[in-house]
Amino acid sequence: MSKLGVMGRVAGWTCVAIGAVQLLGGTRAEPGMSGEATVDSHVRFMGSAFIGYGLGWVEAAASPTPNLPRMRVLSGLMALGGASRLVTRATLGRPHRFHDLLLGVELAAPVVVEVLGRLDRPAR
Repeated sequence: MSKLGVMGRVAGWTCVAIGAVQLLGGTRAEPGMSGEATVDSHVRFMGSAFIGYGLGWVEAAASPTPNLPRMRVLSGLMALGGASRLVTRATLGRPHRFHDLLLGVELAAPVVVEVLGRLDRPAR
């Protein structure tokens, strides 16, 4: 299996797991979340969407030759989420420290996909 395929599967199943935790746990699933019903409803809804997003990663990585164009789109969406976190920082301030880790992963995703895609290219 290619490095890109491994990365895509790890990213995908991680997103599915995170989405499941959000769907089942609501605001209790993430540090720093308020427990009001509107926020809990939003977190649970986004958990189900994150499960679907993760399955997109798994599908893109499933074949012996991963779907690099689709993985570029998925990693771009992840980076867009990271950019959205930067808007929150600029307008409302720094969220819980856990979000620093998430921000780093989200902004690095396109770079990792490109590097692994290029490393796998000679094997294709």
